[in-house]
Amino acid sequence: MPDLAHIQGLRPFLDERIIGQDHVIPKVVPIVQNGELGLADPKRPKGTFLFLGPTGVGKTETTLLVTEYVYQDVQKHCIRLDMSEYQNQESLGLLLGRDESSRGNMGRFYDRAEGRGVILFDEIEKAHPRVLDIFLQVLDAGRITVANGETLNLCEFYIVATSNIGADALMELKNSPMATVERFIEDLAAAELRPEVLARFNVRCVFQKLGYSAQKQIASIMLNKELKLLKAKGYELQPGPGVIELLISKGVEPRLGVRRMRSTAETLCRAAVREALLASQPTSGTLVPQNGTLVIHS
Repeated sequence: MPDLAHIQGLRPFLDERIIGQDHVIPKVVPIVQNGELGLADPKRPKGTFLFLGPTGVGKTETTLLVTEYVYQDVQKHCIRLDMSEYQNQESLGLLLGRDESSRGNMGRFYDRAEGRGVILFDEIEKAHPRVLDIFLQVLDAGRITVANGETLNLCEFYIVATSNIGADALMELKNSPMATVERFIEDLAAAELRPEVLARFNVRCVFQKLGYSAQKQIASIMLNKELKLLKAKGYELQPGPGVIELLISKGVEPRLGVRRMRSTAETLCRAAVREALLASQPTSGTLVPQNGTLVIHS
């Protein structure tokens, strides 16, 4: 019997952690719940998702959060394949194995995941057409055959593909209604990706650019995670005025979105503690901005 309480908890779990994409969660949750309740087609993957939109807005983060919630161990159960590494026909050997004695990346990752989890095909538009043919097999039949002749059953996996199609054009639509943005991006995807690929996804989600309010929320989350880590090491720190604004100024980029926010929080906070330690100054107190960095005031 499925753990109903756990399945019901997916929505609040994602609501708390996915910032600025409220329209995405109601589309993702029912498909995952169907998969966990045994309602998905047993001869196909448990759920298939196409996430569209610019870099650094939550497409990969959503994938990782679903993996974390359903399978706990993200490193083990999330198979992440960067399609920029599969841009020519020869790269099929990397994916599936180069001779009858090998199983390629797919076989290796499949074993690590113990035959269940989430497979993320990142930036699918960069894949060679032959790789897309393999992808169709995965979406349609829930299986893939590697070089040694073994057929891997992928029906216990969720499949996620991401694409940055239309990311540059979104800059011109930043003040448009979300429905307009979604139609525009989906039209671009239909023009660039093969119709038979698009038709095989349970859900297509367009992730929007993150506004300043969402950026502040994400900066606060990343800062609190880092302060919690430092507290466990004995450094009691509180953020002072201007800290969040500094994180946003350094952690948000037009083309990368908030992708660097986590590393920015880590770098600035740890630098403040490091400099205090080296100068034999107090390592607990209030973090305040100073000349583009953070310093500790006791």
